[in-house]
Amino acid sequence: MAYKDGETFTTYCDKAYDRHTYKLNMKNGDAYLFEDYEVLRAAWWAKVKLVHSVEVLDAPGQGF
Repeated sequence: MAYKDGETFTTYCDKAYDRHTYKLNMKNGDAYLFEDYEVLRAAWWAKVKLVHSVEVLDAPGQGF
């Protein structure tokens, strides 16, 4: 789980976050899918003023 403290994100757990697919939703309606948490974070920071939200989707192949 991640939380925001000022402008820095930290985590409660050091385990890998790559068990999910992440959807980066932009304010203009565009959306991008990521399967790597670190790549998602880099994209979020690069476009932070244009980002509306991030969704955590089901883990690939889990079928929840």
